[in-house]
Amino acid sequence: MSEVINPQLQSWAREYVKRVGAKVCPLSVSRRRKLLVVHLDGVPRSHLVEAVRTGRMPFFSKLIRSGAYAMDDAFWGSPASTPFFQAGFLYGLRHPNLPAYSWFDRELGRKVQMNTPTDTLAVESRLGCRPGRSLLSGGGHTYFSLFQAEADNRLCMSTLASYKMMARGFKYEMEGILAARTQTPLSYLRSLGHDAWNAFTEVYRWSRALRDWRHESGFLASRVFLQRLGWSFAHTKALVDMVRGVPSIYLVYGNYDEVAHRRGPNSDQALSELRRVDAYLAELHAVSRVVEPGYDIIFLTDHGHVDSHPLERRGGQRLEDVLLHGEPLPLSEDVARGLLDGRPHPVDVGPHAPSEPVVIESGNFSHVYLTRELKPLEAAQLVARHPEVLARATRHPDIAIVAMRRGDSAVAVIDGGVYGPDDIDSAPLSTEFSRRAVADFLRELPYMPTAGDLVLFGQAVSRGGTVGFAWEFGSHGGLTRTETSSVICWPRSLPVDLSALSHCTQLHERLSEVYRDGSRPLVYTETETRWAEAT
Repeated sequence: MSEVINPQLQSWAREYVKRVGAKVCPLSVSRRRKLLVVHLDGVPRSHLVEAVRTGRMPFFSKLIRSGAYAMDDAFWGSPASTPFFQAGFLYGLRHPNLPAYSWFDRELGRKVQMNTPTDTLAVESRLGCRPGRSLLSGGGHTYFSLFQAEADNRLCMSTLASYKMMARGFKYEMEGILAARTQTPLSYLRSLGHDAWNAFTEVYRWSRALRDWRHESGFLASRVFLQRLGWSFAHTKALVDMVRGVPSIYLVYGNYDEVAHRRGPNSDQALSELRRVDAYLAELHAVSRVVEPGYDIIFLTDHGHVDSHPLERRGGQRLEDVLLHGEPLPLSEDVARGLLDGRPHPVDVGPHAPSEPVVIESGNFSHVYLTRELKPLEAAQLVARHPEVLARATRHPDIAIVAMRRGDSAVAVIDGGVYGPDDIDSAPLSTEFSRRAVADFLRELPYMPTAGDLVLFGQAVSRGGTVGFAWEFGSHGGLTRTETSSVICWPRSLPVDLSALSHCTQLHERLSEVYRDGSRPLVYTETETRWAEAT
């Protein structure tokens, strides 16, 4: 540990564990090995590689360069969004039917947003997971994840939907917080006030320069309450959990992701979040090496971020107006022929519900629902009923990929050609896009009835940047190499190999074998015995 953690931090960790351990009761039952997963939400692979090379994140850089940790690329599957990743990682679901962070839900008949607790609870309740299958089963804790995933605590998005549940868990969540604080209340309030003022002045300057205030009030609240107060609380709770011996902990650091959406992934504000989290990672690592038995810490990202150039800013129109109210255009005969795939050219077939189109701007990709029927439309129906929408989408210069279902599979219209998942290597795609991710998305689309009848992806317009359909300046969920290439770092002493992962369910399976299925009760340590006798 001395190669990575300096003597001052080692000393702090020993005193911290001693102080907190005297105030909180350790768990009487533990596991053979304990796990802490730190999820760096949305951090591009290139940022972490550069941080290791330059030392921009001093602790993380030392950890990798010391040889104690391996760092490898990972591909988690498409779409490159947090809900899809967490369903696969926590529950082991290969096809969770989660097409984005927000979409129009055909079953609920309305738009859902995964930062709305009632929506997240409704989505989690229908994932259909068997009890005991979650990685966190058997006493795990989660902080800032979307799903509770059978964790024993209540600090995730879905549990916020119930005030009663939160109230019942309040005492449990506050256990050890006062003993574990690293600042006096006065110094913390002073620091919080300073950060809040800086956030306010930055938001004011940004909005005034851009002459647009949308999202800024919510972003300001997020900066102060979620990113500052919320993360500080979650980090402290994770430290307390390690002292107590919670068997598995899943800690999501979402600050970078939040800032990258509003200011861009390469902005000074976003990069400063990486420097900020590095100090927290060092504390977690130091404490993990002092507690007995120690913790295996895994660091991972779920997707990357690209610069986003809003369509509205480029052309003065939002996507809905472009698709539904644009100038009439004929559908290319080549496109129609490719979509029909040898089937006869249809006339509008049979009775159907009236169209009530919904366009969901999900960052640099969009789900377009041309009907609110429970069953999505496939290519022949789209050609028959909505040829003008298809024409506008497939001919627009800012739209690179138009994906849709064709029979039991899916295809993409790219630059006037129609390509299935096995044909993507020959498609005229910009080098910014990942052909592997495009093919994977087309294979996944038939398993996502919640996805739009059309799924559109913005054109690559600069190195590491795409057109965005939402009003934001950093996006993910698209199919570029930056967005779909993730990172996983793990101790070389780990009894499982985490290299060459090609889907998030593989990570779930490998970790479950060691940290859930391989668990067994341990005898009390001397400290645990003293607590058991005292209580």
